[in-house]
Amino acid sequence: MTRDEQLEWEARWSRPVAVAAMLAALLTLLSVPLFLPEDREGIGATADFLLSIDDNSGTYVASAVVSALAALLLIVVFLYLFRAVTARGPGVPRWFVYLVFGAPVAYAISRIAYAIEVVDSADEFASGGRVRGDVGDDRARDLLNASPVLGGLQIAGTVGVAFLFVMLPLRARRVGLLSQFMGILGAIAGALLVLPLAGVSPVVQAFWLGALAILVLDKWPGGRGPAWESGEAEPWPSPAQRRAALAEPPADTPPTPEEIPERPASRKRRRKRR
Repeated sequence: MTRDEQLEWEARWSRPVAVAAMLAALLTLLSVPLFLPEDREGIGATADFLLSIDDNSGTYVASAVVSALAALLLIVVFLYLFRAVTARGPGVPRWFVYLVFGAPVAYAISRIAYAIEVVDSADEFASGGRVRGDVGDDRARDLLNASPVLGGLQIAGTVGVAFLFVMLPLRARRVGLLSQFMGILGAIAGALLVLPLAGVSPVVQAFWLGALAILVLDKWPGGRGPAWESGEAEPWPSPAQRRAALAEPPADTPPTPEEIPERPASRKRRRKRR
């Protein structure tokens, strides 16, 4: 694919990719408040979690489905970023495209499968009597142990998606497609997938996806990097460089001629006028 064909492809797919990024951001935020465990006195945290799922199994599964849909939309976003990065220079191996497809699919399947399994475990725990204290907590933890296959799929999907969040933004920053802020924020969003912080991880991921949608649509405040227009690797301009560029007059503006003071009329001309 030539450089012009690549730029045409990026322009044609910019709107669908921006829509996918915004939907992924909204679904990521929506998946959190759909299911919130209830606090019960005298019951361990794990047992409390299972009892909350048993009371609200539908919303728990719905939260997992919404999260899975957000992960599948990441395929569109990451594939677009992968192609834009590889078109501007080496650094991302070609096999990476399989990770772009495989990791979100594994993450989505494992989220839904795990939710269904946990709903069954919650029903078994609630049917066996709501045991309180440490005994009930230990029994709940035993029921929550996922099968080895599902556990492996969960780890592969989560680590794979986190790796995409880290690797692609950093590579895109290197070729000038993302600013330093966006590159680092994407890496933080990936790290928070593996080491989640309650209430923080979804917000960071959603914010990065929303900002990327604005960038892809060329609505970034102050304009995006020149690499988007040239199709080549060019550094993202620093704030100082942007201010200097705004201060300079456009190249096609002709220089303003200096005002030439009028010379006083000569004596001969004054005599003729008389």
